[in-house]
Amino acid sequence: MLRFVKYSVFSLLFLSVALFYLLSTSLGNQNIYDYISYQLTQKADLNVTVTSINIDNYPYASIELNIEKKARFVFNGYIDSSRVDMNYTIISQCIATAICKIDDNIDIKGHIKGKYSHLQIDGRGKALDGNISYSATKFTDKAEDLILTMRDINSSKLLALLGQDALIRGKANIDVNFTLMQEDDKQGYFSYDIKDNNFSGIPLNLNTVVYIDKMKHSFTTLISAPYMEINITKGKYDESSKIAKANYILDIKDLSKLEILLGDKYKGRFYARGEIGYNQSLYIQGLSKSYGGILDFYFKDQKLKVKLDKVSFSDFMSVFPYPQMLKADTYGDIVYDFDKNSLKVDTKLKNSQFLPSQLVSIIYEKSGVNMLLERFDDSSIYATYQDSILLGDIKISNDNSHVFITSIKMDSNKNTVNAYFDFDMQQQAFSGKIYGLLKEPKVNLNMQRLIRYQMNKQLDSIMGKNTRKGMGKMMDSIPMANMAESVATETAASFIGMFF
Repeated sequence: MLRFVKYSVFSLLFLSVALFYLLSTSLGNQNIYDYISYQLTQKADLNVTVTSINIDNYPYASIELNIEKKARFVFNGYIDSSRVDMNYTIISQCIATAICKIDDNIDIKGHIKGKYSHLQIDGRGKALDGNISYSATKFTDKAEDLILTMRDINSSKLLALLGQDALIRGKANIDVNFTLMQEDDKQGYFSYDIKDNNFSGIPLNLNTVVYIDKMKHSFTTLISAPYMEINITKGKYDESSKIAKANYILDIKDLSKLEILLGDKYKGRFYARGEIGYNQSLYIQGLSKSYGGILDFYFKDQKLKVKLDKVSFSDFMSVFPYPQMLKADTYGDIVYDFDKNSLKVDTKLKNSQFLPSQLVSIIYEKSGVNMLLERFDDSSIYATYQDSILLGDIKISNDNSHVFITSIKMDSNKNTVNAYFDFDMQQQAFSGKIYGLLKEPKVNLNMQRLIRYQMNKQLDSIMGKNTRKGMGKMMDSIPMANMAESVATETAASFIGMFF
C-alpha cells in the first residue's frame, strides 16, 4: 500500500512539473506550439505555425496561426474538445496556391460555430481587390448551403489563382450557391459577370451562368459589345466524359468597328448560328445567310472548312475593302489551315455579270468593249496559299467570250506577281503575261489577233471588205500595243487585287 501511495505521489509530482513546464515556461509553450503546428500541418496539408495560444480563461481561448508564412489567422472565443464558437480574422498580403503566387491585401472577419463534425462558417471582407462574403455548413466529408458573393474583384488575379489565362480583364462579380458540395456530388449554380472596358480596343461584357447536378453541367453565356453579340444557350457539359456542346448565335452589326479585334479591316454585317462543342478538341459548326445563299462552315483541329451554296459573290466580297466588280452565284469550298497558315479556294461562279467600275470604264474607253452586256455561266476561281506564295486561276467565260488570268503566282514577301492572261470579248482579243512588282506590274502582249481585228475594222470603213483582202502583211506593223497593254494591265491588276 505504501508502495502504491509512493508511486502515486511521484506521478502527480511529475505531472505537475510537466504541466508547469509546458504551460508556464516559454520553452514549454514552444514545445506545445510545435506539436500542435505539426498536427495541423499534417491534417491541412499546409505549412501551419502556431505563434500563440492563450487559455488563461479556458474554455475561452485566443489562438494565432501563420499559414504558409504568408497569412495570419487569429481566433478568439469558446473552444473545447467537442465544439467551438469563435470569431476569426484573416490578414495577408499574399495569396499562394500550388499554381501561382500573387500579391493581394486580404482582410476578412468571420465566425465559426458548432460541433467539429457540423460547423457553421461565415465571413466577409476584402480580397482580390474587391469585396467578398460567404457562409456554409462544413461536415467532415462535405459542405452544404454554400453561398459565396464576390463584388468588383480583379478577374486577372482570380484566373491566375485558377491557372487560367485572363483573356478578358476587368472587374468581375461572382455568385455561388450550392446546396451540396462533396467529391462526387455537387448541387448548385454559379454566375460570373465581367466588364472589360478595353478588350482589343472595344468595351465588352461577359455573363455566364452554370448549373451543376453531380457530373452534369448546363450553362448559358452572353458576350456583348456595342457592335457584336454572342449568345450561347442550351449548353451541356459532362464532367466524366469531358464532352461539351451548346447552341450559339453570332450577330456582328458592323465588322469595320472590330478591326483591332479581327486583325484586319472588313465591312458590313455578319450573322450566323450553329453549335459549338468540345470532344477531345474544340469544334464550331454554323450556317449563315448573310450573303444571299447559304454559307456552311465547320472548324475543328485548327482547320476551317467553308462550303458556299449560291452565295452572292458581290455581297461576300463587299466584306473586304475592294471595289466591287462582279456579281455572281458562288458555289464551292474554302479550306483554311491555321497551323500551316495555308488556304485553298475551289469555287464555281454562275450567272456572272460585271458591275460598273473603273475597270469596265477603262476597257470600254480604250477598246470599245462593253463588259456590262456580257453574262457568264461558266466561271471559276481556284487558288492555294502557303509559305507566302499564292497560286491560282481566274476564269470567267461564256460560249463567246472570256477573261482568263491563269498560272498566277504571287509572293507576298517579295510583293511580286507572275500570271498569264487571255482576253476575248466582242471581237477584241489579246493575250500575254503580266509580271513584276504588284504595284507596277509589267505586261508582255501577243498582239496579232487584236491588230488584225482593228485593221479590218478601219479598212472596211474606208475601202470595203473586198479591197483590204490582200493587205494582211501591213496589219502587223500597226502600233496597237498601248491600248491593249493598258487594258491587260488594268484587267489583271484589278482581278488579282479583288480576289487575292
